Amino acid sequence: MERKSARFIGIRGLMLVLLSASVLVTLATCLVVAHGVLRDALIRSALESHKAYAYKVASGIDQFIHSVHERLQYSSQLIGSGFTDRALVQAEVKRLQVQDSELQIVLTADVSGNILDGYPQLDFDKAVKLANAVRRAASAGRPLVSQAFISPAGHFSVLISNPVRDGAGNVLGLIGGVVNLREGGVMSNLLGGHQLADAFAFVVDENLQILYHPDATRLGAVLSTSATAHAALRGGEEGELEATDYRGIPMLAGYAEVKGAHWAVVTQQPRDNALHPLRNLMHDMLFKLLPVSLLGLALMLVVSTWVTRPLRQLANSAQHVPELAASRELHAMNAWYAEAAAIRSALVSGIQSLDQKISSLNHAAESDPLTGLVNRRGMNAALAILDAQAQPYCALALDIDHFKRVNDTWGHDVGDVALQHIAGIIQSCSRAGDLACRAGGEEFCLLLPDTGLQMATEIAERIRTTIATSPLDKVGTMTISIGVACRSCAEQTSAAILKCADERLYKAKATGRNRVVSADWPLAGEQPA
Repeated sequence: MERKSARFIGIRGLMLVLLSASVLVTLATCLVVAHGVLRDALIRSALESHKAYAYKVASGIDQFIHSVHERLQYSSQLIGSGFTDRALVQAEVKRLQVQDSELQIVLTADVSGNILDGYPQLDFDKAVKLANAVRRAASAGRPLVSQAFISPAGHFSVLISNPVRDGAGNVLGLIGGVVNLREGGVMSNLLGGHQLADAFAFVVDENLQILYHPDATRLGAVLSTSATAHAALRGGEEGELEATDYRGIPMLAGYAEVKGAHWAVVTQQPRDNALHPLRNLMHDMLFKLLPVSLLGLALMLVVSTWVTRPLRQLANSAQHVPELAASRELHAMNAWYAEAAAIRSALVSGIQSLDQKISSLNHAAESDPLTGLVNRRGMNAALAILDAQAQPYCALALDIDHFKRVNDTWGHDVGDVALQHIAGIIQSCSRAGDLACRAGGEEFCLLLPDTGLQMATEIAERIRTTIATSPLDKVGTMTISIGVACRSCAEQTSAAILKCADERLYKAKATGRNRVVSADWPLAGEQPA
């Protein structure tokens, strides 16, 4: 009886399985990586848009308040020399209100806050909240934007006021205008018609009282907390933030301060709304990649058939040729696998290209955009490699002395130039193979592989001297303090090395700055310089 031969998967089937798996893995990898990149890009774009919009709105409100103060100042100068002339004052009050539709009421008051004149004519004795705002403005004796209150017309409003002075500079009283914050007022005009898609903006004062909100029922309410509003009121600059609102919904927000009134403008959008286009983008990408993948599979079928046909012929004829000849045929068959490997290399070129893009993105993620040095993430990765390889190295902890004075005196733009200047010197004074990093703010770190404490100290001293003798325009001479620590045994972790370098940096700061401290209290096994 003829024995049935065992059935095995053919080489063509094996190639189809492997190549199909490769295509599917490549497709899945592309989709996963693209999803992450697109998600981060959408979030960053939304945050930047909200930051720019909040700054634009805050600037618009600032300009409006400044414009009102200028008009009030002009009127105060006109009536200052004749403040007791009621006809003159009443005429100027009426002129200002008629010509400036944004001011609901224009009024004057004496130094005690008693309202003297107003237009339109109202029973100011019954306007208690307005009178209270006027008295507080009069006691301030300077240009002021009041806390929000309900005006005699029933509108949620603020009082913008300017003191009236005589020729000798003595305060005689004030002139002020009431601005409506409700629908139809200046806030509504600045924000209501220019909202970002799927987003909204609101304005709060320094007490977190809502001055503007798309939901008019929330006007006057006081927020229990707001991370974005606190950031705007604390920092005095525009910025962006991922935060959670009072309902627990994750938000992407931008914020800016209205400096003329110490208000905060916040524009925000639910994170899910910002990521809504991601589904359509991934859908489009899938349907664009799918035909290419199917075409690749079809090509693999044709190529695998062509590649395996000689092998099947050899298998069929192997039973009928001498053993030596069959051996030579099998030896010659190896060339076909080399060709198959080349085809597979062509098919995986897409993965290689994707890996290059991912590598480029990783490089960008590990670089500080301002100085071009490696950021903390890249530094931690390098330290992990040094720890894993038990490689000796030294770490320099560097901190610019009195850097806050640079920002406070010349502003953050000059501060950024100073950081770039210092980073360039650190980079130029380091050697090939050294890794210069910006740890954060004005703090830097320099990793020196295969370097002893004495050489590390000399490099640190060279950096310190170069910085101290390289003045920067506007700023002048800057100095830096440096702490040096070295790893001399495998048991020492990078965290311990950095901590030691930081302690020596603090010692350099405490002992007068502009100096290098390298061996005040060496680590175990470390030799002093």
